Formats: sequence, structure tokens, C-alpha cells
Amino acid sequence: MKSDAGKWAVVVLLSAAMCGCSSIRARNEIPNEEWTVYPGSRKDVEEMGEIFKGERTEPGWVKGLITTILIVDLPISTVFDTVIVPYDVYRIYNPEDFEKARRSSESPPDQEAEGQEAE
Repeated sequence: MKSDAGKWAVVVLLSAAMCGCSSIRARNEIPNEEWTVYPGSRKDVEEMGEIFKGERTEPGWVKGLITTILIVDLPISTVFDTVIVPYDVYRIYNPEDFEKARRSSESPPDQEAEGQEAE
């Protein structure tokens, strides 16, 4: 019995580590115009709501595993999101800074060199 519980604990912990923190996933998926505070916690709650409402199509055991991971991740995401609140607030009120950074990172190197020569 003990070894079975240990195996399940390892599976759950490895699954959580492979899925990544919801805070990081949410920040990669949010467009600049829709930036909010606590996006990771919101994503956890949103995904759990989808599972409990039956909107997801995975088998029951997968839903159970995902729900377990989300429940474990929710306090971690909440702490991380709390630490990052100043960044989120700055990003909400200064979107032009991030838009400039995004455009400059997407421009080809030749165009950057031409822009520097013109100055």
C-alpha cells in the first residue's frame, strides 16, 4: 500500500512539474490589450470551472489528474502573482513600452542596422 501511494505522489508531482506554473503559461498567452493582475490564479480557476461544468472532453481520469494539478498549483500561482503585481500594474498602465519592445524584438537585424545608420 505504501509503495502505491508513493508512486501516485511521484506521478502527480512530475505531472505538475511538466505542466508548468499557470502564472507563466497565462503570461505567455495574454495579449497586451487584455493584461490583468493575477492571470495565473484566474487561469487555474477558469480551467477548473471548465472541468466541473463538463466543458472539457478528456476522459475522467485525465480530468481528475488535471484538477489535482490545478489545485496544487493554485496557491503557488497566487503567491507568484502577488509578488509580480507591481510588474502587472506597470504593464497595464504603460502598454506602449511593451509594444515598442515587442516591435523592436520582431524587426529583422538588417532593418535595425539601417535604422541606426539613419540616426
